[in-house]
Amino acid sequence: MPSRGSNAEADVASSDSALPLLPCDQRLRTLARVRRRIGRTLLLLAPLAIALADAVRRPGHLGHFGTRGLVFYGVSVLVSGALWVSLVVMAARKRGLTRWLAWITLVVLAGFALGAQSYTYARYMAYMDHQAVLVGTSMMPSIGQQLWSDRATFAQTVLPPVLVALLLPFIVRTLAPPRRRSTHIAKDFAVIALLCALFVSPTHGAEQGQPPDVMYLAAMGQLSRARWDHNETVERVHPGPRSPEPVPDVRARPHLARNVVFVLTESVRAMSVCTRPGDKECLFTPYSNAAAPNRIMLHQMRSVDSTTAISLSVLWSGLPPDESRQMMHSAPLLWEYLHAAQLDSAYWTSQNMLFGNSGAWLGGIPMSRTVSATQLEREPSLEVGADDGKLVDYVLGDIGQLREPFTGVVHLSNTHFPYKVDHAFAPFLPEDEATGPGYEREIRNRYHDAVHLQDRAVGRLVESIRSRPEGARTIIVYVSDHGEQLREKGAVGHTGTLYEEEIRIPFWIDAPRGTLSEEEERNLRALENRPVTTLDVFPTVLDLMGLLDEPRLAPFRARMPGESLLRGGSPPDRAAFLTNCTELWACAFKNWGAIRGSRKLIGNQADHAWNCFDVESDPEEHQPLPIEACGDLVQVAESRGHGRPF
Repeated sequence: MPSRGSNAEADVASSDSALPLLPCDQRLRTLARVRRRIGRTLLLLAPLAIALADAVRRPGHLGHFGTRGLVFYGVSVLVSGALWVSLVVMAARKRGLTRWLAWITLVVLAGFALGAQSYTYARYMAYMDHQAVLVGTSMMPSIGQQLWSDRATFAQTVLPPVLVALLLPFIVRTLAPPRRRSTHIAKDFAVIALLCALFVSPTHGAEQGQPPDVMYLAAMGQLSRARWDHNETVERVHPGPRSPEPVPDVRARPHLARNVVFVLTESVRAMSVCTRPGDKECLFTPYSNAAAPNRIMLHQMRSVDSTTAISLSVLWSGLPPDESRQMMHSAPLLWEYLHAAQLDSAYWTSQNMLFGNSGAWLGGIPMSRTVSATQLEREPSLEVGADDGKLVDYVLGDIGQLREPFTGVVHLSNTHFPYKVDHAFAPFLPEDEATGPGYEREIRNRYHDAVHLQDRAVGRLVESIRSRPEGARTIIVYVSDHGEQLREKGAVGHTGTLYEEEIRIPFWIDAPRGTLSEEEERNLRALENRPVTTLDVFPTVLDLMGLLDEPRLAPFRARMPGESLLRGGSPPDRAAFLTNCTELWACAFKNWGAIRGSRKLIGNQADHAWNCFDVESDPEEHQPLPIEACGDLVQVAESRGHGRPF
């Protein structure tokens, strides 16, 4: 029988439960419910914020997904939500090893899958996807240097999501600590979501058809799979060693006795150089402007790409950018043609030959004289290389070793991001290496300071050559490999688009009297304001050296679509294919198009349709034309680009 005491306790408990709650108790219970609701609501903070930020960042892109693309995107959003909620729940546990593993994973993913993705989008107007990651794996040292140069912007982008990831589990645990059963369920959901994100191919959806976090994880999964399968794509994203086809012995027959100094610079765009020789208002390139007042400028020169490796292959081989990798590796380059003609040649460059695997691609070329960045400085950076001024000093001390007639290539590099500046010669201030939003003026000033500094070296090179005995017989050809975008279309740098900022480049020829025939000079001057492309540059150099009409070079010449500018260049009605995506150099972000005269068709993976412009009437490309105006170029772009980039 129950004791008398226990009955008394039961009576007291019964009477207590019947008593109404005091106001203080009600407030505590209400507060507890509110805290639990807030804590549970915070669990949805990350996935909701990611989806909302993506919708705000690229509404036009998401709005043009097809049904399949929208479904895949919606499923990816659910995967994103399941992953972040599960990780927060596990990290919000009060104890256990799982808690710390989940918390570390949460912070790392926040930094890379959210912060780094936001940085990439701000820089290139596209997220890092599986294609960009495959390309980037072979450029890790270069990418590291770029991130260090732009560390302020990178830190500002990465730190906020990292801080949220650090604080969110603590806040949730304080407000509404998860139950043990919830953490077990969260663990299962996290594993399933992570596996889906890593190993479901993103190609099932639209181009860039996932939220940024899932896109990043998918990229890592595709990279792991490519490594596991020994996929050749990973190894073939950049140029490799060449096996050049032998060039038969030939004889040079130039119209006039002349040497050629071919000055090639990096990332200099046409709108950042002086437009008229002798212009007193020349701000960016006053030194070359004064040193070569009689040069002939072609104001409508365009590169057929905005990627250095592709530009060099076009400028040094004469082949179009969409040639096969095999052909690009077997085609002779400029120095091999000159060697076959028993002409002295040189390649002087301030570029680091490790950048883009340049050293492997140019290895074994028969040059009479050569120097590169690592011979000029002990530790030149991959991106900027050695000092262009030091290179010019070397060239001026070495050029006298060449036997006339000679061709020497002077390859400058200091105008590549992060742009080499010397504050003793920096008229454009304030400047900064940061590229993020809010630094538009600073990064543009830094770029122009780099162009200005490099131009001091170019001006000194021209003046010194003209003062030498062979200077009266030496033609100087100046061109940039491609241009540079400085947020005019939203991005910073090059390779991501084919807008004018990235492909319209400076080109001029400074020829002393008697080094060009009257007809050659007349043909050049007729092209001053006519659209031409870099496909015509290599045939022009061959023509200057008297090799263009050599019968034994006819099979090689037949592969070159360009024409000598000394003979009028390519016909104005001939379309040229534009692309940054080739077999020689895999692109991180798909983009290609075509140009015929002043009509230009371009597209990239962030677009939803082709963009048509008339670059003569609309040089800033602010007023797209109806696609019918570029109808004939669509077939060129889609057939040679193997479809659309979007």
